[in-house]
Amino acid sequence: MNYPCNLIKDLLPLYADDACSKESKEIVEQHLSECPDCQNYYDKLSNEDTLSLTPDNPEHERQKAESFRTVRKKLKIRQILIAIISIAVLIAVILSTLVILGKYENTVTYEDNISVNMVDGSLVGRLSGARHHSMRAKRVDITANGEETSYLFFYFRTTKLDELITRKDTYTECVLCYADKGADTIDYVFYYTGDNTGIESMSYDELQNIIEDSVLLWSK
Repeated sequence: MNYPCNLIKDLLPLYADDACSKESKEIVEQHLSECPDCQNYYDKLSNEDTLSLTPDNPEHERQKAESFRTVRKKLKIRQILIAIISIAVLIAVILSTLVILGKYENTVTYEDNISVNMVDGSLVGRLSGARHHSMRAKRVDITANGEETSYLFFYFRTTKLDELITRKDTYTECVLCYADKGADTIDYVFYYTGDNTGIESMSYDELQNIIEDSVLLWSK
C-alpha cells in the first residue's frame, strides 16, 4: 500500500528514535527506498544537532508526542475509511448477486411438489416449496376414433433467488385455465417441462411421445 509523504514524515521522528512499531518501521523503510524526497528529509533530520534529538530535551519530547498523536489520528482515519469502503463493496457485491439470482429463471422439476385442482370452475395449479415466477400452459384438442379429447400441458418457472429465500412450507397458486375459457371441457392436465413449441398442432401419435414424458396431475 502506498502511504502519503506527509504521513511518513510524521513517522520519521519516531523512526529515528526507534520508538515506532515493527509494522510502522517496515512501512517507513519501504517508503524511503522508493521516495528520494522523504529520504533527503530523513537525512537532514538525522544530521541535526545531537542535543535537539536527546530524549531529555523537553521540546524534542513534545514534538515526538505531537507526531505520535498526529500519526495515530491519521492511521485511525485511514482505518475507518478502509472499513467503510470494504462494507460498501460488500453491500454492492451482495446486491449484485441478488439481482443476478432474481433474473436467472429455471423450469421447476416435478418432485411431488405440484398439484392441480378444479376451484370454482377454474383449473388451478399449486407449487409447494417455492414461488413461481412465471407459468406457461398450452391446450391441445385431439380428435381420434371419432372422439375429441382436450389436454392441457403446463410448467412453472422460478428464480434462484426464490429458491434460496422461500420457506419449504410456502406455496403459490396459479390459474391454468379459467372457467369462462372452457376449463370444464379439459379432460387431462399434464406437467411437461420439455419444449412445447408447436404442441397444439401435433397429431395424436406425436402427442403420445409428449404424454410419455409428462406427469398426469388431473383428469375428469
